[in-house]
Amino acid sequence: MPDENPEPEVAKSITLIDESGRERQFQLHDAFDHEGGVYYLVENIDDPSQVLLLREVDGALETVEGDEFQQVITALEKDQVE
Repeated sequence: MPDENPEPEVAKSITLIDESGRERQFQLHDAFDHEGGVYYLVENIDDPSQVLLLREVDGALETVEGDEFQQVITALEKDQVE
């Protein structure tokens, strides 16, 4: 018999360190592959208006901006990511 009261999904939070060395808490909304890259969509816990798209590069995370940001977000909205 299926569980009628499944456990709620726990939001994953991550700590990122900005350029000035300050730690900031983000909630992970999505992690996905697109055109050979691994991307993460995160939201600042203290400022929900700050949403970042990050790309994994050599074991580190970089902020995605500009044309690449638009292309990846469009692919995400059209469910063209893995």
